[in-house]
Amino acid sequence: MAAVYCQAGIFLSAMALGYALKRLGILKPEDKQVLSNLIFYVTLPAMLIGSFGSVSVDFWFVASFLLGLGVNAVMVGAGALASRKKTPDLQALYIINCAGLNLGNIVIPFLQGFFPDGIPYLCMFDTGDSFFTLGTTYAIARGRLGQRGGSVFSALRGILSSLLRSIPFDVYILMTMLSLLHIRLPEPVLLAADFMGRGNGFLAMLLVGVSMDPRLDVSSLGEVIRILAVRYICAAAAALFVWFALPAPLVMRQSLTAAVFAATPSAALIYSNRLGIRTEIAGALSPISTVLMIPMMSAVMTLTV
Repeated sequence: MAAVYCQAGIFLSAMALGYALKRLGILKPEDKQVLSNLIFYVTLPAMLIGSFGSVSVDFWFVASFLLGLGVNAVMVGAGALASRKKTPDLQALYIINCAGLNLGNIVIPFLQGFFPDGIPYLCMFDTGDSFFTLGTTYAIARGRLGQRGGSVFSALRGILSSLLRSIPFDVYILMTMLSLLHIRLPEPVLLAADFMGRGNGFLAMLLVGVSMDPRLDVSSLGEVIRILAVRYICAAAAALFVWFALPAPLVMRQSLTAAVFAATPSAALIYSNRLGIRTEIAGALSPISTVLMIPMMSAVMTLTV
């Protein structure tokens, strides 16, 4: 178990390094966009290609996708229930920030060293998660604010359009199809992908550190705590279900049991800003949930390996 906590310390150190480099002026706040683009367009897709290199798609890949949908549906319902007596702007905030998991940027790189065979299951789980985080929760939040979101078909078209424009999602689809057809990419391609993908975890944590801002309005702290409580109650319930009730391969259960404690997705802050709803709360949730996620996942891994 020493390796788990050592890895957790390395990730947290990389996050602290990013924050220190920003405070020293070596990295600027605008560098977040450069780091984000490198992760989204280069290191994350490369890591996914390397992870899919030697897997075969089976029934549990589909089950992982359905679990991603189911866990998010529960989180949306819990957020709606927890905010039912609050103002419309807080109801919208809860809908967007109680659901969704930041798997691609942090969880997958963190778990890659411990459960390499579990990464494809995480990718499929993330695909199901993406249907909510890339548009569905935003559409529901707009409804809570009384804004017209268009027809159901236009909403679905917008979600699918967002997904297809996502390079990591396209890689998921491509590698899944190749796995179904039992087609393996050439070895030089896999080696190159593995080489570039190894930098994903470091860049992701550096990005979180550069994005951190410790200033938080005291009046907003209560809402941050309540939203995090909703997320972690749902995560604990999902983890217990996956570990004890799902007759899935061990590596899939180990990976998903830890992954459900992931931080809030990057899209949550983007959508909160777009709607103009208590952005100071949404801005605080990402770094706080990221800092809490590492020790939580480490503790879960200690109990399951």
